[in-house]
Amino acid sequence: MKIIGPIAGTGTRLRPFTFKKPKAFIKVAGKTVLDHILDKLKDTFDQSTELILIVGYKKEQIIDYINKNYSKDFNLTFIEQTPRGFDGDVPYYWGLGEAIYLAKKQFNFQEDDLNKKSINEKKDGCLIFLGDMIPLDEYSFILYRYYESDVDGIITVMRVPKEEASSYGIVSVDDNMIIKNLVEKPKEFISDLAIAGIYAFSRKTTKALFNNIKNYLDNKSEDSGEIYMTPALQDLIDQNYKIAAVELKKGILDFGRTTELLKGNRYILEHMAQINEKSPTQYGNFKYSVINTPVNIEENTEITHSIIGPYVSIGKNCKLKKCILKNCIIEDGAYLSNIITENSIIGSYVKIDNLSKDNLMIGDKCQLVLNNDK
Repeated sequence: MKIIGPIAGTGTRLRPFTFKKPKAFIKVAGKTVLDHILDKLKDTFDQSTELILIVGYKKEQIIDYINKNYSKDFNLTFIEQTPRGFDGDVPYYWGLGEAIYLAKKQFNFQEDDLNKKSINEKKDGCLIFLGDMIPLDEYSFILYRYYESDVDGIITVMRVPKEEASSYGIVSVDDNMIIKNLVEKPKEFISDLAIAGIYAFSRKTTKALFNNIKNYLDNKSEDSGEIYMTPALQDLIDQNYKIAAVELKKGILDFGRTTELLKGNRYILEHMAQINEKSPTQYGNFKYSVINTPVNIEENTEITHSIIGPYVSIGKNCKLKKCILKNCIIEDGAYLSNIITENSIIGSYVKIDNLSKDNLMIGDKCQLVLNNDK
């Protein structure tokens, strides 16, 4: 089975944190979102598995990082998605559908008729993940449902509040959880089952999916919107492919929005606290400070005269003095002095002095120095 990971997008919903890095590089609980995903995948797949990453925005950062950290865990392939255009110096693309289609050349479908006896329909198919969603269930559970069910493919789903359903791709199913319809961001309520960003398809279904996407790409124009994958999936249903909805028992962490980053950070820290008994003081240099767990503090970070936590993640090489932080994400290289804040996200190499304010969203390399005497 080949793994396809589309991670070319610019992450506009995560600005200002994606001006200097790809959205998959947002840090949560000591790891990038992409690390969390790939670490789960490598626990399930062997080292010979081909990982096809569709890159675009900040592609050099991604390629260098993945080659350095995952070359021993996967057979790596990088494919660039060409920008549709630019908004200033920020590229934009034709969308998820095109990104998935770019992986087609890695499958060699033209050889299938010559090698029918050696083709394992399910094993030689694909698994697709999205770069801003982390399943809480193990991939082994998802793949078990795929291999043990008499279906051509599966799509993971999660239940969402009725009022939020219009923000997702939504599926409706029969009594056996076989998908009948898929609609991208429906205006009217269809169901509460939202597509949860993980897909597994047999080889013949993968081939049909690529062909369906190609039909939309061939008919696009400059006035067309993004090419989504959902219409091509609906075409599979209409072509009588049997696709099951697999509801994730534990759910999924969706990091596509800044509002979800803190929720995900809190969940992961709580989970880490249940399995990791190490003291956070082993990971940093602390003086005259109180650390309220769960927290994650990375190496070479200095904290003095501060109260940190709970639910705080602090990156590498940070310096914090006289700070009170709760439910926050602080990325690498930040310098914070006399800061009191809760529910905040502060980017890499930010410098802030003298500020008491909650719900901060401060992008990388910003400086904010206030004089409280004035």
